[in-house]
Amino acid sequence: MTPSLETARACIARGIAKAKELGFEVAVAVVDEAGHLVACERMDGALWITPEIARAKANAAAGFRATTLDLEDRFTKRMLFADNVATLGQYEFVFGRGGVPLVEDGHVVGAVGVSGAVPADNDHLIADAAAGHPTVPKSH
Repeated sequence: MTPSLETARACIARGIAKAKELGFEVAVAVVDEAGHLVACERMDGALWITPEIARAKANAAAGFRATTLDLEDRFTKRMLFADNVATLGQYEFVFGRGGVPLVEDGHVVGAVGVSGAVPADNDHLIADAAAGHPTVPKSH
């Protein structure tokens, strides 16, 4: 199951609404479960690099089927592992806060990534709202 463009646009709209509510200019990216980009938007005023970071956070959340908040905690003690994973193949991964899986019928089907709301706790709040506050199934 891949998130449709309609689903991705709804996620982006929720994320941008939350960012505006909090007073931030961000980029919101939506990827499928394999990290392929479905859609991305950068708000006026957000830094040019934010879409790339948002997508890399979404890649990490989709690839590990976990929020990047959880991954950040998990990999803090294993930075060498995280650094090695971040350079695998053609995918870029960022394990910092701001990536949340998209869940449909109890399965991770993709992820939302957000970048631009400093401190990154705000990226997580925005991504969680964009993803619809999912209950992420335990995968490992």
